[in-house]
Amino acid sequence: MIQQTIGIYSSSDLVSTLRQKCPELTFADSGIEREVSRIAVIDRDSHSMLTPPPRKSIVRIVLDMEEPAQRRQGEIYIDRKSFLTKPHEYLSFACDLVDAAVHAAQLETEVEFLKQIHELMSLADAQAVSERITRTVLDLLGLPRGTLFLHDPRLERYVVSFTNDPDAHETGEFLPGIPSDLLQRALSSGHSFAADRAAGMIVIPLQIEHDLVGVIRVPLASTDTLDEAKVEEVSQYVRAVASVLGNIYQLSASRDLAMRDDLTKAFNRRFFESYLDEEIERSRRYGSLFSIIFLDLDDLKMVNNFYGHLTGSRTLQEVAKRILAAVRTIDKVIRFGGDEFCIVLPETDQEQALAVANRVRKAMTAASFIIDGSVEISVTASFGIATYPTHGLSKDDLIRQADAAMYRVKSTTKNAVGLASVEHIRPASAQ
Repeated sequence: MIQQTIGIYSSSDLVSTLRQKCPELTFADSGIEREVSRIAVIDRDSHSMLTPPPRKSIVRIVLDMEEPAQRRQGEIYIDRKSFLTKPHEYLSFACDLVDAAVHAAQLETEVEFLKQIHELMSLADAQAVSERITRTVLDLLGLPRGTLFLHDPRLERYVVSFTNDPDAHETGEFLPGIPSDLLQRALSSGHSFAADRAAGMIVIPLQIEHDLVGVIRVPLASTDTLDEAKVEEVSQYVRAVASVLGNIYQLSASRDLAMRDDLTKAFNRRFFESYLDEEIERSRRYGSLFSIIFLDLDDLKMVNNFYGHLTGSRTLQEVAKRILAAVRTIDKVIRFGGDEFCIVLPETDQEQALAVANRVRKAMTAASFIIDGSVEISVTASFGIATYPTHGLSKDDLIRQADAAMYRVKSTTKNAVGLASVEHIRPASAQ
C-alpha cells in the first residue's frame, strides 16, 4: 500500500485522471504540495518550469520527455500512455525507491550520530558537552544563539549549562523564560521540538525515557526560516545525545565535589587552573571572549583578631553565599586563597563584567553579616577585572592584570572596582 502523498505538476487534467484510476491514493496539485511531496509526477511542459526541482521530492516521474544528457538525480522518464496504463505499478516502484532512500539517509544519520556521541563521551565535563550539543543544534538550524538548561537535582531547578545568548538569564523559575504550554507542546509532539514565532523561540527538550534532563531554548525572529528536514534531524540528534548528556552530568557532579573548597563550597584553586586553560582554548577556538574578576576582602584580618578565626571562617562562608547568589550558574566562583575570590564569566566583555562586579559588591554591603545568630559584621571587598583577549592571551597574563587592578583599588579607596587597561600590560620582551 502506497502511503506517500503524490505531487502532480501538470497543466492538464492529470490530477483528476489519476484520482479516477487510483481512488485509494492521495494526489495533490503542485500549487498545494510543491514543498512536501516525496514522489512527484511531472509532465513535459511543467518540467522546464521546475528549476530547481521540487525541494522535498526524492523520486520524480517525468512524462513524455526524452532523457536529457544532463539528467537530474531521482528522475524516471516514461511516456504518458504507458504510465497511465499501469500507474499503480510505477507509483509502487517510486514508493519503494523513496523508502530505500529514506532508510539509507537514516542509516547515514545514525552513523554520524554515533560518531558524535563517541566524541561527546570523550569530553571532560557537562559544560563542554552542553556547549558541543548546543552549537551542533544551532548549526543544523542555521541560527546563531541558544541556551541549554540542565536539571540540577541539588538545586531542584534547571540552570544554564551553556549559552552564547547575551539575553539569557536565570530567574529561579521552573525554566526561565520558557512558556509551560510551549514546553508541553514540544514534549507531546513526538519530535522533541516546538517553535512559536509569537513567543519568539524554539524549545527543544532533552529526555531520558520520561525524565526531562534538559531543555535547549533558541531565539526565533519573525524573519528566521526553518527547514523541515533540518528540524527532523535536530529531533533525531537530541534524542540520540540526551542520555550521554545525562550520564556525563552525573559523572561531572561527582567530580565536582573534588573541585570544591571545603569551607565555602566555592570551586578551589585546582579547579581554577584547569578551567581557565579550557576557557582560553574555547574562546580562542570560537573567537569569543570572557572576563575574570578578582576580589579581596577588605580588613578581614581585623575580624579574625577581634572575634577569632572561627568567626572569620564563618564570615567567609557567608561572603561566598552572597557571591554565588549574585552571579549566573554558568559563572564560576573560586576561592583563590585566604580571603581572596575569583569569578570567571564566560561570554562576558569588560562592561558586562563591571556590572557583575558592582552587583556582587552591593550584595556584600546591602546588609551586615550575622554570624552565629548574634555577631554582626560588615565586610567590603576590592575588585579587579581583566578580559580575554584584551588584557592577555595567557592564563598568567590575565591573572596578573586582574590582580594588579584589584590591588590598585585596595591600596587607595577599597570597596570599589578596578579595571585592567592596556597601559598596564607589559610588552612580551619585558615579561
